[in-house]
Amino acid sequence: MKTIVAIRTHRWDEDAQRLYEQLLPVFGDALVVAFHDRPKGLALPLPVVDLNDRWLRTHQLQRVPDWGWRCGDYFLYAVRAAYPAADFIWLIEPDVFFTGDVADFFHRMGQQNEDLLGVQITDMPAGHRFSKGLKGLALRKALFALTRFSGRAADRLFRLRQDYGTQGVGARFYTNDELFCFSHGLADPDLTSASMADLAPDWLSDRQMSGDPDIFVDVLKDLQTRGIFHPVRSRDSFRKAVAQRVTAQMGYLGAMANSLALLSDEDRLLIATDVGERCLRAMNVAAGQAGGAK
Repeated sequence: MKTIVAIRTHRWDEDAQRLYEQLLPVFGDALVVAFHDRPKGLALPLPVVDLNDRWLRTHQLQRVPDWGWRCGDYFLYAVRAAYPAADFIWLIEPDVFFTGDVADFFHRMGQQNEDLLGVQITDMPAGHRFSKGLKGLALRKALFALTRFSGRAADRLFRLRQDYGTQGVGARFYTNDELFCFSHGLADPDLTSASMADLAPDWLSDRQMSGDPDIFVDVLKDLQTRGIFHPVRSRDSFRKAVAQRVTAQMGYLGAMANSLALLSDEDRLLIATDVGERCLRAMNVAAGQAGGAK
């Protein structure tokens, strides 16, 4: 059986490079990257499946502003289109980290024939805002950072996602990857599924795979026991992510453009310094609260 393993990302940084180096000895030329809006001219050490707005239009998938984050299943469909002979497709995000013998985990999962594998497939309570348009389905989810789908499951989900896009669901309520795929997948009587935490409890646990908090790679890199962890970042990657999140909503400065233009470079630097000091105080307070909760 042919298996393709895709690193799903929107940037190639040290986290993506680290995952690539962990997986390359196991998968060789079956390892690819599914890249959202790859910068022009960026060369990578493995085959690339590119996704962008043009790809969405060509394949009749609805665009929402954060589709590269929310709609991880779009990457699945792109990899499937690029490798139509694949029996199974893994999607793995760069902040997944393996300790122990990586080949052992994937060899064991390779013995499984289920159409959908998730870390842990669980119910989602009714009424979630992403459930709009899924009427009549039992809501299921699984962390999308580490998933495997059969080729036929990818084909069925792709058609369902195209149909879903014709229902007029707005961007705020447009369902995310994990809810869409696992709700539809488990509702299909011809598709089978399993939780990897049940298949390999020595590799996976709730404490290791979650949405947060971030785990720093230097805490795990010398760990000899087997395990899969998420989300894992280098400290530098985490620092950049925090800075990006803090500064992401700065469009309001445009309304101050004329006033800011009257300031000197030194004035603007003083404002930025003041902002930095305020952020540092807020981070220290947050860190103190976390310390007090321990």
